[in-house]
Amino acid sequence: MLEARHDLPSDQAAGLRRLFRARTGKAIAFVSGREACGRTKLLVQTAAALAQSGESVLVIDENGGNANVHAAFGLRPARDLLDAGTREISISSLVQPAVAGLGVVSAVRLAACHSGFDAASANRLDGALRSLQQTHSYVLIDCADRSPEHLSPLALAAPCMAVVVAAQSTAITRAYALIKRLARESGREAFQVVITRARSDEEAQAIFRNLQATALAHLGVRLNFLAGARQPATDHIAGLLGGRVFHGPPGFASLRRNLSSTAGVTA
Repeated sequence: MLEARHDLPSDQAAGLRRLFRARTGKAIAFVSGREACGRTKLLVQTAAALAQSGESVLVIDENGGNANVHAAFGLRPARDLLDAGTREISISSLVQPAVAGLGVVSAVRLAACHSGFDAASANRLDGALRSLQQTHSYVLIDCADRSPEHLSPLALAAPCMAVVVAAQSTAITRAYALIKRLARESGREAFQVVITRARSDEEAQAIFRNLQATALAHLGVRLNFLAGARQPATDHIAGLLGGRVFHGPPGFASLRRNLSSTAGVTA
């Protein structure tokens, strides 16, 4: 279970505040081209740091298993975000309190549902998501590892997307492939990048610059350096989020459109 106290550098939370510029309900989806890159742990630490600084944070957890966001906070998933589309329920009943200022919503079943939704269900889900966004300062989505299947409609609807890349050749190659596919199939033109498991800040920056130059030259896609997170021998990932300001709409794109049309983009 995650302890209530987190000894993290204060600029981790400050970095996200600069990124989001205090827009209510700013949402960012954390994705990765492969598992075991430290994405979930990084997101959990970031969410906790933001909550400790007084922000209202919602984490949407698309992952099942024993190493997901719910498990990190000692929670068991209850209702799923999918339930908001299939029946009339209280939106607040979806959220499980984790620590002060931080709630978690399961979206495991929603992420795994690749069939289309009827208009009524899609509208209810769209409304539920927007309601949750209005009542929280930050919405962080831990996107499901479904390679080579599909990213969820929820991930595709997020206005910001952070690609978490481990400092390993295979992880870098897969992250670039994910960016390429998302750029071509969903039209996304900009991504935030987090480099994990680098041995130094210099190595993280070098990996990012190479990835940035390649994406710009071959895809016409802009990459911004959101953070570098080193991994000591203890296997503990503590993110230092600095980053660049992301310009774009604060709200989700139409979840209804994604739900009603296709299941998403292959990862």
